[in-house]
Amino acid sequence: MIVNYRRISSVVIIAVFLSSCASIKLPELDFIKFPEFKEEAENIPDYPKVADAAEKPNDIRSAEKWDGVAETIIEKRDGFSDPDLLDPKSDAEILLEMQDIANKVNEYKEDDPE
Repeated sequence: MIVNYRRISSVVIIAVFLSSCASIKLPELDFIKFPEFKEEAENIPDYPKVADAAEKPNDIRSAEKWDGVAETIIEKRDGFSDPDLLDPKSDAEILLEMQDIANKVNEYKEDDPE
């Protein structure tokens, strides 16, 4: 019963809101009369004709070929295994690797002629 009151009150509120929006008078602006737009409006080229449209390409893959390529990619993805997940590193090994990388960066910076 409460749900019906909520629905009814929601519909009434929306109706009042929409009717109040519809009663607002907006000025009719003709942008073509403004000098900024007049030149552009006068120089609009003609719309293209359907006869001038490009032909449908003949070298489009069929849906079956797209499916075959997608299945190949999925098989390759599923066959991938992350070596770090098979042999996880300890925290000490990770910190040692980070230090080695930082040392290489510092060596590179020291060798930089700048």
